[in-house]
Amino acid sequence: MGTGSTATAGEYASGFGFAISVPDVYLVLTRDEIQKNAELFLGSEDGGGYEEIPSAMRREVYQRVVSGQIEIFYRTEGVALNFVDNVNVMSQRAELPRSAEQLAEVCRILPGEFSRMFGRPIGLDGCELRRVGGRPALYLAFDGAVEGTKTMQYQVQRQTGETVILTATSTRTNLTRMQSEFEQMVASMRPSH
Repeated sequence: MGTGSTATAGEYASGFGFAISVPDVYLVLTRDEIQKNAELFLGSEDGGGYEEIPSAMRREVYQRVVSGQIEIFYRTEGVALNFVDNVNVMSQRAELPRSAEQLAEVCRILPGEFSRMFGRPIGLDGCELRRVGGRPALYLAFDGAVEGTKTMQYQVQRQTGETVILTATSTRTNLTRMQSEFEQMVASMRPSH
């Protein structure tokens, strides 16, 4: 295996109705993957790449992934001492902005909403409408919940009225690498039905 740009990717079926390619430097926690590796993931023995995740967090993550609330991809290389770069996937019922005026309003209120949620001032670096796999998507870039991190997010509108939310968070040091890997993952998304 070479550098990040030549990393191979695995193909995964998301429980949220799409397939995605994820670079092999990520530990993929979809419902299928976590159930296949439950003993290794939940066990007290280190191994399988899971040792980067504290055991109490592993149990919480396991419950949330198995119940279909969230999927998480943890980057297993280039890990900082206090933070693991990651991508998480969720789904919620939401409508994206449909006009320039609605988008401007969303972009105006989000920094205040994030600041209240995270308990500190949060800057919004990007807020625009894009397309992912031919579907409308809201792209956001902002300061992460953890000090010293940055977050990028795609909210992709589905025909069902659901919105799939992919959120990548990394340390500022790894931001360029994460942007590249995240954009490749998002571009690889395709319906699994």
